[in-house]
Amino acid sequence: MEKAPISVSAFLTKQIIRNILTKLTISDYDLVLIPGFVQWDSSDIEKEFSINIKKGPEFASDLPVILKNLADLSLSNVIPANRILETSGETKLGKLIDEIYTKAKKNLGLNTYYLNPKRSEIIIGQGLPPPIIAEIVNCTKKNDKDILKKVKHYINSGADIIDIGCIANKPDPTRIKEIIHLIRRNYDVLISIDSMDSSEVFTAVDNDIDLILSLDLGNYEEFLDIPKTIPIVILPTKINEGYFPKDPETRVANLLKLTRILHEVGFRKLIADPLLETPIAPGICNSLEAYFLYKKQISLKENEHLEIPTFFGISNVVELMDIDSVGINGLLASIAIELDMGILFTVEHSTKLMGGVAELRNSINLCYLSKHNKSPPINQGIQLFKAKGKMSQPFPIIDENNIISITELNSSYISDEKGYFKIYVNHYSREIYVLLFSTNHQLSKTFVGTNAEAISKEIISSKITENLYHINYIGRELTRAEICLKTGKPYIQDK
Repeated sequence: MEKAPISVSAFLTKQIIRNILTKLTISDYDLVLIPGFVQWDSSDIEKEFSINIKKGPEFASDLPVILKNLADLSLSNVIPANRILETSGETKLGKLIDEIYTKAKKNLGLNTYYLNPKRSEIIIGQGLPPPIIAEIVNCTKKNDKDILKKVKHYINSGADIIDIGCIANKPDPTRIKEIIHLIRRNYDVLISIDSMDSSEVFTAVDNDIDLILSLDLGNYEEFLDIPKTIPIVILPTKINEGYFPKDPETRVANLLKLTRILHEVGFRKLIADPLLETPIAPGICNSLEAYFLYKKQISLKENEHLEIPTFFGISNVVELMDIDSVGINGLLASIAIELDMGILFTVEHSTKLMGGVAELRNSINLCYLSKHNKSPPINQGIQLFKAKGKMSQPFPIIDENNIISITELNSSYISDEKGYFKIYVNHYSREIYVLLFSTNHQLSKTFVGTNAEAISKEIISSKITENLYHINYIGRELTRAEICLKTGKPYIQDK
């Protein structure tokens, strides 16, 4: 490692690099890594010295990870190595899934199958990354505009199937038909229906629904004549009788029983849901035990013919915990991948879950790649940090005599005669809106963007205000807004 004669890596010039390389025996090296923070393209100096000169990481603390993964990285003359590492896992994952899907297509059966080959290439089953169902809660009561906004957001977030969430004891089959046709006209995506009402399910079937949630021991007889090619989630319950078994053994026995019955009458695309429950009350451990037990039972020789993909309804956990969703989604995704779940179900119903589908998608990708690499879900080239991270900045030596200590906030405020700003974050369009109002409350300008620095510089260059206190406030609030935009946290402007 060669030390440059400056302390700030971003200030490194090509000439400084030339001076360092000229003193070295270049033929002794295969690669030169320069700091990721340098502001220029290293292509021309690379040609000049006839050696690979690429950008390393932005932070020295990332060097060990970069060097460890050097063989798998395509380093760049322009992009810092740590940013390439962050996305390298996606490239590996894409190749892996292509290989896995090619094998799966040759081994289709009761536990590995296309959801609907006429509309989608999605296959669920053994060893495959589980697709995500994203539910629009109370969908039948929403207007068309809100439904389409939610569908677009879910698809952009990585959902594979859009679920029409119905309202218990308030069936609306006419609206079901309208919603299916609405989504089909606007998006090429698989659609499921979450209802146990026969009128809604039959309407969905008549309108080519792609997946049904759910049949159980109490209602399956009503649906024996529907097309046997529609995938169906089955439950170990009798909801119409208020029967909900608690012990894992009964749940598993009921699922195996219902699987036998439906197989005998010709259903070939079943998905077993042992039911994931809320932590603490009624308790998640008992339901996880049901999943473990189900996997053990279908691995027995006498039950091999009953093996079907499993359904993991993680919204029961994420929705009912006042804890940031990204970590919960990550942990549940790791459980799902370990247990080879067939399909995952989630929602973004409450404000705290905004961005949850994308978190789950990235978590699945990370854990699936980790399982293939036979290693923990760390340093895989995919990461989901939001509030925290792996890097730290070295703290400088401070001259105690030159410290200006600020212990109190100056709360005095002088209004800006040029007007005032209102800032909003639109999580669906993924944009920050900055509205400028005159002192008499008339909207005069609107700025829209995604980057706090870019928006603030545009406001400054527009010379709307030269009030330094106001400019400081705008910069602070725009930074908060950008953080909220990236993390999915609700943004409420500081008054």
